[in-house]
Order: sequence, then C-alpha cells, then structure tokens
Amino acid sequence: MFRAYFGELHSGRLARLPFLGFLLLLSVLFVLYGLGIAFGIGLVEQVIRSDLSAAPGELLEQIDGTALALLGPLLLVFGLAKTNLLAKRIRDMGLPGWWTLLVIALAGAGLGSAMHASGVPLHESYPIHGMISGLLTLGLLLIPSGLFHPRARASHPAQLC
Repeated sequence: MFRAYFGELHSGRLARLPFLGFLLLLSVLFVLYGLGIAFGIGLVEQVIRSDLSAAPGELLEQIDGTALALLGPLLLVFGLAKTNLLAKRIRDMGLPGWWTLLVIALAGAGLGSAMHASGVPLHESYPIHGMISGLLTLGLLLIPSGLFHPRARASHPAQLC
C-alpha cells in the first residue's frame, strides 16, 4: 500500500478500480486527520472557556510551534500521495503523468487568477474548484486504460469504433 502512494514516482500505473480504492482510502485518512485536529482544537477551546472574542488569540497561544511544524509536512505528505496516485492513473491511460498534472495545475491556477481578477470572492470560488476536481476524478475513473497509448489501441482495433 505504501508503494502505491509514494513509490514508483516515474513509472507506476494504476487501473481504474485500484485508483478508486486508494483515493477513497486516502480521503478517509485525510478526514480522520482533520477530525483529530478539530477534536484537539475543541479540547483546547473547552480548556479556555473564557471570553469567546479572545478565544482565537488564546487558542493560538496554546498551539505550540511543534504542532504547527508537524501540520505543514503532513499536508505535504497527503498532497504528494494524491498527486502520485493521479500521475499513475494518467500514465495508465497512456499520457505522461507528471507533465499532464503540471498542465492541469497551471490551468487551475489560471482559472483561479481569472476568477479573482473578475471579482469573484474567494469563498465563492471553492465550490467551482471542487466541482472541477470532482469532474477530473470522474474522468480518470471513466477513461479506460491505454486509451491514449497508440500501441494499446492498435492491438484492439474493435475498440476504435
């Protein structure tokens, strides 16, 4: 399982069903991690139990540098695992994994920049980005393996119709 998330960075491939399974497992782990953070913050807020307007400042005082230092790298680990899964699935379809992800990331950054320039508030752009991410994932699940690889298509001429 560890190899699926962090191994074979340049040559690994994932078919549709394993991609779905590993993506769901990663999502569950991420949600559990977020619930753990929320539970910890809730405990600290209960300890504070003072003026609610002063609670955010007091909460930040309670969180030490160690907790903040662990948060960033852990989010990077989840991000690397997800991008590696995406790259493997894209590679399985017959496209270059990391280059395709780079194009998708640049397109997403361009869309975000265009939305910001047109005056769309940041909190209103989250559903749009979520919808695009969902459509991308759905596309990765529906596109069969080897569709963009010329040798795979040539071996199955009946699939071209």
